[in-house]
Amino acid sequence: MNELLNKIELAIKHLKTLDTLFTEKASYVFPKEKDDYELYKYNKDELIKEFNLISAFEEVYSKKNRQMKLADIFEYIFLGRCFYAMGTKKSDASKKEKFLKGLLHFINLLMCYESITINVERRNKFLDKLVENIPSILNEENYKILRNYKGTVGLPSKDPNLKKLNDYFDELLPKTAGGLWHELIVYCFLLRNNLGYILPLLLHQKIYSRNDHLVPPDYLIITKDKRIYGIEVGSKKEIQSGSFSLKTAIPTATIDTINSRSSDRCPICKNWINFCPYVIEKYSNFKDNITDIEIRCLLKCDLFNENEIVNGICIYSKYQRKQAKKLVHTQHDYSDGKHYHYKCVLNEVSKEKKNQIIQAKDEIAIKTHMPYYQGLENLFNL
Repeated sequence: MNELLNKIELAIKHLKTLDTLFTEKASYVFPKEKDDYELYKYNKDELIKEFNLISAFEEVYSKKNRQMKLADIFEYIFLGRCFYAMGTKKSDASKKEKFLKGLLHFINLLMCYESITINVERRNKFLDKLVENIPSILNEENYKILRNYKGTVGLPSKDPNLKKLNDYFDELLPKTAGGLWHELIVYCFLLRNNLGYILPLLLHQKIYSRNDHLVPPDYLIITKDKRIYGIEVGSKKEIQSGSFSLKTAIPTATIDTINSRSSDRCPICKNWINFCPYVIEKYSNFKDNITDIEIRCLLKCDLFNENEIVNGICIYSKYQRKQAKKLVHTQHDYSDGKHYHYKCVLNEVSKEKKNQIIQAKDEIAIKTHMPYYQGLENLFNL
């Protein structure tokens, strides 16, 4: 990950070097090049003045909506620059597969970042390092409160006292709770299913004319028969999508991310369940025809053997079951239809029940999922 971010840092250093050269008087021969110096200084000062009047620089990085700005950096990296590496020739299909595969691994990294919602020690190390690199954060409202807080944060809660703390925590990570990774997975989904030419608008959430602006969907799809569709990621945006469609006559589909199975938070450990290597490998191979969204690990997995899976050696397997009267191994608190880490279930039940679950080798309960989103079914027929 550092290699990726170091490239951005190098680009910034490059641009800073250019600006520093033209800003410093030592770069000019006086009085011969006095006009050149004054010209650059005047335009730079005026740019700063006008942009400060409208707080334009705050839109790049500031506390307000910081999670959006951090997410924008990643979206620029992947869908603004890195995606050019996929090439333009039909023979470059393998590059698209590698790009998709890399994105899925990055999404797992985002899920790992969110472990600091419940891991207090790791969260505090992050906060300390953040202040070390950006000292001004120390003076932000709620920073010290969060630093001294010993409980989970950033999870749904009915406690009104936690709202401000949750909101502040949300600003420290790029679009938490799946906001960023769902947008990136949808790109993978659209690319893999070959639904058309994909135009990401994630960095253009307002499209301006002189007198008005549009709030576009997250993606536009240009189909092979020259039709255009908008794709909005996430529910509760129907008014926004409807307004865009009315102004542009471009129909917009809304993708359901809540029931996608592309992100399950284990109710036991409260961590997100990552995409497993088997899923990433299969999903990024365009030659594999995926017909089943649910993957029965004991039947399909070729990375772990049966013994490793049933004993919870695989850290990716999910457990989802409902109790069945005739199946003794399902008689426990975690057979409630929710999706857990399988390893977490084994750790929480009694030793006797753990042995029963392992010996049962329950092909139905031990599973994982391919990325899939509801709301685009009609587009598959185009």
